[in-house]
Amino acid sequence: MKADVSKMQETNGYLQGDLECVDESLRELPFEYKKRLGRSFYAINSKEISSRISGNNFHVSKKIDGHLQLIVFNGEQIFMIGRSGTVRTGLSCLEETKSLLIEKKISSIIAGAELYMQKEGERSRVYDVIAALSDEKLADTLGIAFFDILEIDGQTLRTAAYEVIFNKMSEIFPKTGQAHIVETEIVKSKADIKELSERWIDEQGAEGLVVRGDMPFMYKIKPKHTFDAIIVGYVEGINEHKEKIKTMLFAFMREPGIYHIVGKVGNYLSEKERKQFFDILSQTHVDSRYIETDNQGVAFRFVAPQVVIEVGCNDIMTENTYGKALLNNVIKFEENRYSLYNTVPGLRFIHPMVERIREDKSNTPEDIRFSQITDLVYLAEEDISPEELPESTVLFREVYKKTAKDKIMVQKFVVFKTNKETVDPKYPGYVMHYTNFSSKRKEPLQKDIRISGSDTQIMEITKQFIKSNIKKGWVLHQ
Repeated sequence: MKADVSKMQETNGYLQGDLECVDESLRELPFEYKKRLGRSFYAINSKEISSRISGNNFHVSKKIDGHLQLIVFNGEQIFMIGRSGTVRTGLSCLEETKSLLIEKKISSIIAGAELYMQKEGERSRVYDVIAALSDEKLADTLGIAFFDILEIDGQTLRTAAYEVIFNKMSEIFPKTGQAHIVETEIVKSKADIKELSERWIDEQGAEGLVVRGDMPFMYKIKPKHTFDAIIVGYVEGINEHKEKIKTMLFAFMREPGIYHIVGKVGNYLSEKERKQFFDILSQTHVDSRYIETDNQGVAFRFVAPQVVIEVGCNDIMTENTYGKALLNNVIKFEENRYSLYNTVPGLRFIHPMVERIREDKSNTPEDIRFSQITDLVYLAEEDISPEELPESTVLFREVYKKTAKDKIMVQKFVVFKTNKETVDPKYPGYVMHYTNFSSKRKEPLQKDIRISGSDTQIMEITKQFIKSNIKKGWVLHQ
């Protein structure tokens, strides 16, 4: 459990490096831990406390809007590893942690904590941490709030009851200072949790609560957020749900005519509401060169950006379990047609739900602005304008069709040269795109791709695909 400081660089008064600086045994730990935490959380809003939470004894902690860290101490050296693999040492909050551990005669520890900015009378935000890490004058305002212990003095606590972990943290860390235990109250009822929610979230403006009970999972309670978004597409139901919407695709406006797709929503709608939405949206179909599918692979039917809905959610994610930014597509609506504009760092709503149609709102930058989201969560500012890249060249295209009673089947093979591989190394030289559609299949639309740096190889791959998939009864469509 060591960090090689010779591989780190001095940054704003502390040392910083990547995972190559630490023992190999630690390199996967931040990602595994973040993934385990993510799987353990149930996100609910404060109105669902009575219906969703079960149990009798609870540790309720105030949620801190900071950066998740693993704090590692080996008896001599202390450092932190962030959720995306950044290693840091030399911060004053780490030095205070080290003093506390030595005072308590702790020989080694790996602990979970939030790195946050300590602001008098104000709530810390993620962007405050970024600002403090970027300015040597602000680095001493950073604090560490401990909420978990994975290992201590060679003993693992990964499967221990939280009561054991909390008691151990309480023995080591004070309730205040630059290094402290997260603010926590032990309560016995859901009514007590409600009271804390009202006090900490509603009155004090905390980000939320984390509730740990007798079960091996946690509840993350946040105020329910609602946003005004525009509907850009829908999927129709089948069988008895025909002529009713199944799912809708919603977006926010980045600038006039440019829409940032955030998610799909369709839960918690009554059959009457599904019919009402279908009757409205089915009258506004438009063309789209951009394809998006629902979770079952069914393509959305795109509609003119006219209907504004209020969308609620319990939480917002901006990263995956490896600390990498989630990506969203941005589309352009021009001359009554959508096209892909760019792909940018974005977010995902947790448990999105339609609250209502906003008949008092319209397709304007003021009503469906993307800043509704960035007012709540941090997203790095980035120019969303797409980079100018050479257009691809289609080298080969064949479409095969087959019908059987009321079933329609289509297979399409397209090979193109990207013409981008010398401009951006992320692009391959050649791509084979395969589409397989069957109208009665559970997942009607299936796709596959193959890439290569050789035109000879990609054409050979394509020939093998055609040979494997085109059998008796398939007809080449002219």
